[in-house]
Amino acid sequence: MSKLIKIRAYEYAELNDKAKDNFINSMWDMSFEYEDEDEEGNTIIKYDYFGEWDLKEQIDFCEYNDYLFNKYGKLIGHLEEAEA
Repeated sequence: MSKLIKIRAYEYAELNDKAKDNFINSMWDMSFEYEDEDEEGNTIIKYDYFGEWDLKEQIDFCEYNDYLFNKYGKLIGHLEEAEA
């Protein structure tokens, strides 16, 4: 049985700085691999971290992945909107 409740969900851009910091801290364990080349042309694997991106990149990433947050910057998952 499903239950209809109201919940306040925020996009990353709407979070205050402290909430953004909370999410950034939770993302430090998750790196993003990408391929690059060294000076000799060899393919190498490098790692990128959410916290090192600028604000625009962070916002774009969260929007692309449809991330929603509580007011403390914790992911709350994907929600379904009820039609009135």
